[in-house]
Amino acid sequence: MSSLRVGSLFSGIGALDLGVHALFNCSTEWFVESEPFCQQVLRKRFPGTPIYNDVLKVSSSNLSPIDILVGGFP
Repeated sequence: MSSLRVGSLFSGIGALDLGVHALFNCSTEWFVESEPFCQQVLRKRFPGTPIYNDVLKVSSSNLSPIDILVGGFP
């Protein structure tokens, strides 16, 4: 089975994403997170994964396709 692709909104420090990774065979394709500290943590935990700053400026036209969408509380 191929790896499921995950997209993450309001990602924070990626705690929800770590849980999803622990339960499923998946890879996070992108994050949307505006806080600089959280972005720094995401870069360390998920090197090379794109991080977008503004949820109002992303859509299916500029994000890679995913199988699962996760989101933190904004």
